[in-house]
Amino acid sequence: MRTLILGLCVFSAACGSQLSSSPTAPSNSATVTANQTAGGPPVEVTFTKWITTYPGMAGFTGGDVVGSYAGEILSRTPFDNGVVVQLEARYEVTDPGGLRSFKTTIQGKSANGTAVLNGVVTEGWMLGAQTHVTFETITPCQFGTRNVCFRGTIRIMPGSAQ
Repeated sequence: MRTLILGLCVFSAACGSQLSSSPTAPSNSATVTANQTAGGPPVEVTFTKWITTYPGMAGFTGGDVVGSYAGEILSRTPFDNGVVVQLEARYEVTDPGGLRSFKTTIQGKSANGTAVLNGVVTEGWMLGAQTHVTFETITPCQFGTRNVCFRGTIRIMPGSAQ
């Protein structure tokens, strides 16, 4: 499975140079850092997010990348037990300076107000690196319109991009 994911990432990187870049997805060659190639410590991006118009999400980030968060729930499948939910989502973190912006697609499970998801950076900074996301439900919440937020961390493993 890891070989397949890495192969897709290499293919994406090769094809990505033909696409126009945007402020939220800087070119791959300009964003490789010594930390990424040396396999330094994980990058930790904290976030607070909320659902805007389902399946859309918005929020803000902190930690190693202070900026904005946007996301989309790609699939949400409840288990028959009524407690566990299988999730797949796309997260987009935008660094106002443009150097640390990235997108990751993740999947995993949520239960009892917490979630654990794993994926890979699909665009931008740290392209191809593995991601690990955890979050918890927060209520009351002053952001959004539903009084429910989700607070968590995106961990990016720099050395996994090779």
